[in-house]
Amino acid sequence: MIKLNESIHVPNALEAVFTYTSDFSNIKDWDPGVAVSQKRSKGGAQVGSTYDLTLCFGPFRPKMEYTITAYKPFSKVTLNGRGESFRAIDTISFFKTPTGTRIDYEAQIYFPGVSKHMEKILTPVLKNTGRKAIQGLEAKLSGENRMYKQSSCFFSGSNGFDYIADHMILPGMLMFSKLGYSLSKRFWAEKNETLFGKKVVITGGTSGIGKAAAIKLAGKKACLTIIARNKKKAEQVQQQIIEKTGNPHVDFLIADLSRMEDIKQVAKKLKDRKKTIDVLINNAGALFNERNETIEGFEQTFATDLLGVFYLTELLKDSFPSTGGRIINVSSGGMYTQGIDVDDLQNEVVPYAGSKAYARAKRGIVILTRLWAQQMRYSKVAVHSMHPGWVDTPGIETALPGFHSRINSVLRTPDQGADTIVWLAASNEAGESTGKFWLDRRPHETVLFPKTGESEQARQRLWTKLNLLTRRFEKA
Repeated sequence: MIKLNESIHVPNALEAVFTYTSDFSNIKDWDPGVAVSQKRSKGGAQVGSTYDLTLCFGPFRPKMEYTITAYKPFSKVTLNGRGESFRAIDTISFFKTPTGTRIDYEAQIYFPGVSKHMEKILTPVLKNTGRKAIQGLEAKLSGENRMYKQSSCFFSGSNGFDYIADHMILPGMLMFSKLGYSLSKRFWAEKNETLFGKKVVITGGTSGIGKAAAIKLAGKKACLTIIARNKKKAEQVQQQIIEKTGNPHVDFLIADLSRMEDIKQVAKKLKDRKKTIDVLINNAGALFNERNETIEGFEQTFATDLLGVFYLTELLKDSFPSTGGRIINVSSGGMYTQGIDVDDLQNEVVPYAGSKAYARAKRGIVILTRLWAQQMRYSKVAVHSMHPGWVDTPGIETALPGFHSRINSVLRTPDQGADTIVWLAASNEAGESTGKFWLDRRPHETVLFPKTGESEQARQRLWTKLNLLTRRFEKA
């Protein structure tokens, strides 16, 4: 349970304040998180009065129902609220003062299935939201011209819910978690678009999110090639996908994507076999808790999660047909915490931290996505990056056991994490734009915190360094 407490003082008479505030059909006028509030029951406010609320979450309009459970005129009103994935008990108390009325507001909010650790993350965010609501009530009753709403709804539009969610770490719960996935899914228009006959290449498709995506892609009738490191595992997954989907057009190639020579060879095989590629999905990645170097002399995280992605994409970007195609780069929400350090790409200067190195590489993937989108803007190839949210995979459990154990109750399934990858590959909508960063089929901001963004000069320096590091393999 999360508990909120706020208190305000207004210069109005007690009776008028109570009458206005206890009628929850007025809440839309002072709570910036409410778009619509309608009284369902007849008569004045009383025990049993029920209100239907529509909340503001960008394009989303989740519903909530409030019912008055206690009503003491000019003293106290208690309401019980129920939403899709939470419930609340709001108690509003009123006190006459020599100069007006004091209002005490208390809310108890329950998120079934959310761990105590996650409640600690949510508490400061929800306290801020409650504070904004009660300040809105204070402004309304006092007749002050304060503006707490944006576009008539605090959470509306491109600067609304996505901005609030991104900037207040709320996506960690409502967006990165399975709760956020469930909320988003309710507003999708399912069109069941297929990939019939499309040649799709996915890296890291033998486990976790990649395997889930591969199954979905094959289910959409794609001609699928999986790039994997382990041949035995690739054979097993190939058969599983064919048996599960009935699609026989599933094959694989073997390469260690931390090795540039392997990438060079697998790219040549793809060009020889496929001739053209319609969709390239750079999904493979790994988090290493200790700093190691590959046999080619590159730091392992950098090589696997950034340099290898750059090299494979550069080798294949002329393989798309003139009718267009898609490049989908799988990043991570962790990239929000880090900027790119072009002078320390291989994590040599500061003490090595696996999660930080991983986040930096995933930040680099987002930067490359933007650069490729600019370079290919006239080619009909859409280039997007995405992150799958917090997903329960063997990789997360192994690399971040503490994190996994604390929040495993709200982690997404691999299928949920893979959804946006497949949607970006198949949907017509995703092909109408380029260079965006997606979560749950919606574009999001890429820079939230100070010093995590980069200049245009830094982007170009990153490109130049990656190009120089891979160029020597072209000469071999």
